Amino acid sequence: MSLSPGIERLNERLAILHTRHGYSLLDLDSYTAFAKAPGPALILFTEDPAKVPETWDLTVILPEAVTRTNADFRVGVLAPADARSLAARYGIRIWPALLCLRDGEYLGTIEGLKDWGAYVRRLPELLAAAPSRPPGIGIPVLDANAAAGFATECH
Repeated sequence: MSLSPGIERLNERLAILHTRHGYSLLDLDSYTAFAKAPGPALILFTEDPAKVPETWDLTVILPEAVTRTNADFRVGVLAPADARSLAARYGIRIWPALLCLRDGEYLGTIEGLKDWGAYVRRLPELLAAAPSRPPGIGIPVLDANAAAGFATECH
């Protein structure tokens, strides 16, 4: 199966991020070890630029924002197919997205394209955040008794 021209060009751009900036190229097999390694990590979730052109912009903005943050953290990048496979785990719904973790624990995300200054302001906040549970993907949980028309009170 051949890749679309947009995906091929994105893969070339991700390879440049790896060689020029030292970002880790992640896939489903390498993701867990990278995410759980000690210390803070920032992970770029990409999407096919034909569907979400803002992905291009963030691959350009990210190195500058990381440099300006002056913080010590690892950066990884996920190609679109792998990013889509992992997105629900972190409640990611808008592309592109940046996920911030520390020691494998969720610190937060920045979804969608923001202006450069927003990344410079938000990244240090995320890195300093207390770990929390990742948000859900918005599927409501209903009480089975309530759905069947039974009372849900215990007394």
